[in-house]
Amino acid sequence: MARSIEFIMTAGPVELSDKVRSALGDQLLFDYSQPFMDLFRDTEHKFKQFLKTDSDIVMMQGEALLGLEAISFCGLDEGDVVINVESGHYGEGNRYFIEKYGGTAVPVETAWNTVVEPEQLEAVLKAHPEAKILWLVHCETPCGTQSDLETLARLGKQYGKLVFVDSVSCAGSTPVDVDAWGIDILSVGSQKVLGAPPGLSAMAISDAAWEVFRGVKRPNRYSYLSILDWKELWLEKGVWPYTTSTSEVAALNAAVTEYLDVGHEEHFRRYAELARATRAGVKAMGLDLWPDTEEHACSVATAVAVPEGIDDEQLRRRMVEKFGVLISGSLFNTPIYGKLMRLGHMGRTCSPAYGVVALTALGHCLGEMGFAADVGTGVDAFLDQLDPV
Repeated sequence: MARSIEFIMTAGPVELSDKVRSALGDQLLFDYSQPFMDLFRDTEHKFKQFLKTDSDIVMMQGEALLGLEAISFCGLDEGDVVINVESGHYGEGNRYFIEKYGGTAVPVETAWNTVVEPEQLEAVLKAHPEAKILWLVHCETPCGTQSDLETLARLGKQYGKLVFVDSVSCAGSTPVDVDAWGIDILSVGSQKVLGAPPGLSAMAISDAAWEVFRGVKRPNRYSYLSILDWKELWLEKGVWPYTTSTSEVAALNAAVTEYLDVGHEEHFRRYAELARATRAGVKAMGLDLWPDTEEHACSVATAVAVPEGIDDEQLRRRMVEKFGVLISGSLFNTPIYGKLMRLGHMGRTCSPAYGVVALTALGHCLGEMGFAADVGTGVDAFLDQLDPV
């Protein structure tokens, strides 16, 4: 008899903690009530701590893709040149937004199992002094890769560019210092590391980025995509541009509060530990990692190449039916769909116990499908990589 899903170990959305579930299920707060407005301000304040920034925080009421599209919608004039780093699906997808709203994208591309190196980016920066913006994706979760954000962002500032960053999937798992690294916009999703429901996209926005939004020929206002509406109405006047997602904000507040209670450094340690141990376990079972080197692997999800002769959809379905363990494949309608699977480590699943469960289910089901995965050796290798207590 098939099991229901008991362990959500995907690359997002992720399991909710008890505190987040409680906040989400609590009585609805009216958006203009003082308790909710105080809660919203508190969430913004905690996001400044979360991202180590003094910049304005805008929380758009829609999942992270809304914020990413809104940046191009609000910040581009016809013909603006944007250097767009593309190491996977999200970098490539961002080019569609740039071009849709009149920009000219200059892609900096790699294969989808590696990342752009500083030398490659610098060559493009030198070749395109007319470029106004550098767009970076911190972590390509569909590929399980992560760029050296600090180095790339500082390089963009060195060449006088505005630096816009998609850190939706990995902010909180690894250091991000918005102000020190010169990042003008950094976009974060609620449903990844923080472990809140999907439905909100938070952004840190610098003064220079606000100047860009105001300086386009026809500043975009009175739209669900308008970031300026949030600045001029909510941040400056305390008036909502439209009805807010009150329950999702309550859940996000609980999630970011939990995160800060644990502290940045402990989260960074946990993510590095679990990702390192999972990679060791996967390799010990005879599987190959998808990223070209471990240095390019992210810590929020371990991407594993699907062995020859294994159907990844059947494998993932079997893991649910036998063990209640749900992991991710790659994304539909992309060149790598069916070629890799991803074991997520986000939020409450960033725990050694979840790692053992995932490896055991994966190895056992692979064995039933004809791939000789040594589960015991894999689990031992995983445990050997855990930090001493």
